[in-house]
Amino acid sequence: MRFTFKKTIHEGRYRSFEQDHTTIKLNKKEVGYIQQERETGLYRISLAIKREKTEENPAPFRWIHLKKKCNSEKEARELIKKGETEIQRIYDLYQFDN
Repeated sequence: MRFTFKKTIHEGRYRSFEQDHTTIKLNKKEVGYIQQERETGLYRISLAIKREKTEENPAPFRWIHLKKKCNSEKEARELIKKGETEIQRIYDLYQFDN
């Protein structure tokens, strides 16, 4: 299965509070995102990973961030595409319902 991407540009009255980001999808369901850090200007890749629900943590997933940070969104997309099979083999990705 291949990853796809969707660029989200925030508009409207609260756009200054929300950063633009790129959604990472697998089987047309969101599994993560790429977002530019405000402090450094580098792009960070975040993925949702499945986990067991507990009383302390009722969410069925947790976020992980890849160590590698990229200089551009395009570079981050290429990194995900290049490591696509490895990411899917190592991580049990949580797929959000749309």
